[in-house]
Amino acid sequence: MFATDDRPAPSVPAGLELASYGRRIGGAVIDEFIALLPVAIGLVIWGLRPGDDITDTTLLVLGLAAAVSAFVYETLMIGFLGRTLGKFAAGTRVVRADTGGRLGWFASAQRAMVPVVAGAIPEFGFLLGALVYGVAFFDPLRRGIHDRAAGSLVVRHGVIALPAP
Repeated sequence: MFATDDRPAPSVPAGLELASYGRRIGGAVIDEFIALLPVAIGLVIWGLRPGDDITDTTLLVLGLAAAVSAFVYETLMIGFLGRTLGKFAAGTRVVRADTGGRLGWFASAQRAMVPVVAGAIPEFGFLLGALVYGVAFFDPLRRGIHDRAAGSLVVRHGVIALPAP
């Protein structure tokens, strides 16, 4: 009479605990500041001061610099360490969704590229960037679009979940 869903319930690899939304958001905010710091320093070196006229070329260069900085930071940190400085401060790390192991370089680059591309679309970038992360609130494994693209999960670092009695 009623159709049943025969798919298995989503699960987290053994011994891992999903990171809370609060930890994920806190880590992301810290990472945004860290990723944009080289851009801010570059603007000061370039001689841009508050009140200066900003041309379309300046906006283009600023946008490209921010995108490249965020992509390189996320890819290198996740690829090398499995976590960024923001994730370190928040007590989280990124793992493969299927095994709980290290994500790897290609998947790290995929994971970093999705929000960068979404955020770079003129006039809609902020909304699309919010969508990339906001989808996690509706996913049972708290995965954003970038996590789905890379096959990753964000988990608590150093926490071993014990089986329920």
